[in-house]
Amino acid sequence: MSTGNTTGTTRLSPLSQGLTVEKRAFVEDLRILFSSLGVSVRRYAARRHLDASTLTRYLKGERLAQWDFVATLIADLREGGAPITLEVEQRIRELHRDALQANRPASKRQKLEDQLAAADEEARRKRAHAQALEEALLDRMQRLSHAEARCHGLAVELEQQARAHQAEVDVWQGECDDLQQEITYLKEALAVTQAELIAAEDQCHMLESQLETMQGLWQEAVGVPPLMAALEATDRSATIPELVTVVSDLDSRTQRAMASELVTSVSKSRTVHEVAALLAGLDGAGLAAHAKAALPVLTLTRSISDLGLLAAELHRSHLVDCGAQLLQAAVQLHTARDIAAFAAALDQERLPDHVAVLLGAFCATRPVPEVLDLVAALALTDRASALPQALRAAAVERPVSDIVEISHGLRAGGWCGLTNELQAAAVAARPATDATELIESLGRHGLLQDADFVFDSAQTRSTGHLVALVSALRMVRNHVAATAVLQRATHTRAPGDIAVLINDLHATGNQKLACDVLIEAAAQRSARDFLTLLRALDEGHREVHWVLEHAARTSSASDAALLFRALTEVALTSHAEMVFACTLAERPTGHAGHFLRVLHHSEAAVIDEQVLSDHARKMSPAALASLALALASVGLEEQLDAVLRGGAEREAGEITILLRHVERADSPSAPMSRKIFDRLTHACLDLLSVEDLVGLTLALEAASLTTHAAMLTLHASTRHNRAYTSALRKERTKNEQKVLSTRFWRRQSGDASPALSADGTSRMALSDKSRRKRHRRS
Repeated sequence: MSTGNTTGTTRLSPLSQGLTVEKRAFVEDLRILFSSLGVSVRRYAARRHLDASTLTRYLKGERLAQWDFVATLIADLREGGAPITLEVEQRIRELHRDALQANRPASKRQKLEDQLAAADEEARRKRAHAQALEEALLDRMQRLSHAEARCHGLAVELEQQARAHQAEVDVWQGECDDLQQEITYLKEALAVTQAELIAAEDQCHMLESQLETMQGLWQEAVGVPPLMAALEATDRSATIPELVTVVSDLDSRTQRAMASELVTSVSKSRTVHEVAALLAGLDGAGLAAHAKAALPVLTLTRSISDLGLLAAELHRSHLVDCGAQLLQAAVQLHTARDIAAFAAALDQERLPDHVAVLLGAFCATRPVPEVLDLVAALALTDRASALPQALRAAAVERPVSDIVEISHGLRAGGWCGLTNELQAAAVAARPATDATELIESLGRHGLLQDADFVFDSAQTRSTGHLVALVSALRMVRNHVAATAVLQRATHTRAPGDIAVLINDLHATGNQKLACDVLIEAAAQRSARDFLTLLRALDEGHREVHWVLEHAARTSSASDAALLFRALTEVALTSHAEMVFACTLAERPTGHAGHFLRVLHHSEAAVIDEQVLSDHARKMSPAALASLALALASVGLEEQLDAVLRGGAEREAGEITILLRHVERADSPSAPMSRKIFDRLTHACLDLLSVEDLVGLTLALEAASLTTHAAMLTLHASTRHNRAYTSALRKERTKNEQKVLSTRFWRRQSGDASPALSADGTSRMALSDKSRRKRHRRS
C-alpha cells in the first residue's frame, strides 16, 4: 500500500508479538499511513490531544484503533497533500473491519462497549436520515398545501367561467336558431333565384340571337366587322384548334377577360366532346387558367348527365386538374340531390374513384343537414356502398360536434351501420383527446350505445394510444373508464404489449397506474404469461426492479401479498424477497401486519414457523423489529415466537439493539413492545446459558433499559436460582478491589514500602482500621 513520499523519517516501535493475521495487516497499513505524516508520535499526539502511550499502542497493535482515529489520520494526510485515493481508504476500512471481527477481547465489557459504539454510530446515522426525511416531509406538506390552495382557487375560477360561458352559449344558441331559420329561407330563395337564372339565361340567348341579327345588318351597313362580331362568329363556327388560337391571341394582347368569356360561352353551347377537346387544347397551350375559370359556370349551366360525360372525357384526356376543378365546383354549387345524380352519372361512366372523391368532399365540407340529405338520397340506391368511405372522410375532417350531430341524424334515420363506420373512422384517425371528447359528447346527447362503441373502438389501437387515452380520460376525471381501459389491456393484450404499456405509463409519470397494471396481470394472467411479462419488462426496459419496489411501497396489503405469491409461483425468489422486505421496512406496522396475515391465510411457505425462524437469524435488528411488530399487531402468536427464537440466538448487544428498534417503532396508542419483550425473555431463558443471560442483563443495563433488565433478572432468578444471581454478582464485582483478600495485602516484589491505595493511604493503615472496626463489632 503506497501513499506517496513522506516528508521525513518516523521511527516507530516494533509490532507486538502474537498478533492475528487480520490485525497485523491492519496495523501495518496504519503504520504506513502514519509514517506518511512525517511527524513523531508525541508530536501528533499533542496535535490531536491524544495520549502518546495510547497512540503507541495503536501503532504497535496492542490496542485496536477506533475508525474515528483512522478517518482523522486520513483527513490529515489529505490536508498535507498526500494522494490518499478512495481505493486506499476502502482497503484500510476493510482491513479495520476484518480486524474488528478477528479481535476477541478478553473482557465482555470491552465487547459490549464496541457494540454500543457501533450502535451509537448507527443511531447517529439514522437520526441524520430521520432529520432529512422530516425536512423533506415538511417541504412536501407545504407544497401540498400550496397546491391544494391553488387547485381550490382554480376550481372556483373554473366554476365562474363555466357560468359565464353557459350564459354566452345560451345567447349563441338563440342566434344559431335564428341563423338556421335564415338558412332555410335563403335555400328557398336560392332555388327560386336559380329558376329565375335559367329563365334569364334563356332570355339572354334570345336577345343574343336578336342582337346577332341586328349586328349583321349593321355590319353590312357599315362594312367593317368589329372584334366582338368576330368572336361571336368564332364561337359559332370555329374549330377547336381555331378557338385555342383565338384565346391565345387574346391572352397575349392582355384581353384575358374576353378570352375567358369566349371559353365560357363555347363551353355552354358546344357538345361535351368539343368542350373536353377545348379544355385539353387550352391545357396543352398553357392556358389552363381560362379552362378552370369556365368550369364553375359550366357546372351550373350543363346538365348532370353532361357533367358525367365531361368528367369521363377529362379523365380519358388525363386532365387531372380540370377534373378535380369540376368535382370541386359541383360540391360547392350543387345540392345533395344533384350530387347524388352526379355520382350516379360518374358510376355509369365507370369512375368509382371520382364517385368516392365527390361524396367524400361533400360529406367533409357541406353543412350537416345536407350531408344527411345526401345519405338519404343514396341509401336506397346502388351507390349506397360508397357512403361508408364518404363518411370516413367526414370523420377525419369535421369537428367532434359535427360528428355527434351526424351520428344523431344517422341513428334517427335507422342507418346504424353507417353510424358505426363514422365513429370507428373518427377513433382510428384522431388523437386520444378527440376520442375522449367524442365519448363525453355522445354521452351528454343521450347516445350511450354510440359512446360505448367509441370507447370499445378506442381500445383496439396501439399501447401508446392507450396511454394517451388513459391520460385524456383522467383529465376529464373519468377515472372509472381509465381503470377499465387498463384492465381490459391487461386481460387481452400479449405479455410483451403489457410490458410496453407499463414502461410507457412509467415514462409519462403514471407510476401508480404502472404498478396497478402489473398487479392486475399477476392476478388475472397465468403464471407463464406473468413470467413472460416480467422477462420482457426486465430485458427490454430494465424496469422490473423499480416497478416491483414501487408496487410494494404504494399498493394495498392484499395486492402486495398477491404480487409476492405470484413471484414465488414463477420461482423469482429474489424479487419476492425484495417485495417482502420492502413491505416490512417501508410500510406502517398495521399495513405490514395485514400483509403477513393475508400470506398466512393463503398458507404461503414464507410464513411457516421454521422458515421465519431461519429468516430471523439472518435479518438485521431493525428488520427483525419490524417483522416482530407486524406479527404482533395481527395476533400471529406462533409465528412471533418463532421469529423471537431466531432473534434470541444472537449476541447480547444485538438483542439490546433489537429492543431499542422495537421501542422506537412501537405505536404509542397500541404499544406492543412489552408483549414482544416478554416473549423474547422466555425465548432467551430457553435458549441461552446462564453466562449469556448475565451478559444480556448487563448489556440492557448499559443501554439504560433498566426495566427490561429488571424483568429479565426476575425471570432468570426464578428459572436458574442461585446460579444466575451468583454469576451476575460475580460479573458485576469482578473489577472491584477486595480489601479483605490476601492478594490485596500481598506486597509486590521489590516494593520497600506498603502498597498505597488509590487515594494514597497505606494498606497497613487500612488494615489497622479494619481490625479496630471488627474489634468494636465483636
